[in-house]
Amino acid sequence: MFTSLLSKMVKIDKDKACFFCHRYLNRDVTIDGVILKGDKVLLIKRKVDPYINYWALPGGHVSFDETVEEAVKREVTEETGLECTKLSFIGVYSDPHRHPQQSVALAYSVKVAGGKAIAGSDALSLKYFDINLLPDKLAFDHKKIISDFLRKSSTYI
Repeated sequence: MFTSLLSKMVKIDKDKACFFCHRYLNRDVTIDGVILKGDKVLLIKRKVDPYINYWALPGGHVSFDETVEEAVKREVTEETGLECTKLSFIGVYSDPHRHPQQSVALAYSVKVAGGKAIAGSDALSLKYFDINLLPDKLAFDHKKIISDFLRKSSTYI
């Protein structure tokens, strides 16, 4: 995030390090979690841009000093109030057009261990949708992530 803010203030060429911090302008890493309850998938309604008021999988940016697995657990809890135990890797989503900041996403299926489903942090609300009746306003490439999950898994975790 600091690099993104700095690049707006100071021109940083994509192939050169910043004069001040010596970092390169790189694409962010984000995570997404697929949570199923029977034949329904949990989606949040986003309250921030990009894709404000669109439905999305719970997820967000990987923080410094955090593994992607820790980030999935943290983001799911922050956005849904649910705690997760088991994670299964779905895939990498790196199409530069998937996100306005060209973030690269790692998607995981998530098994919920407890907690109460309530909208938090970046979520206006949350809702379980029938896996075959997803909303039209789905953010980013989350329809593809859900589709890939269903294609790769014969049983839900």
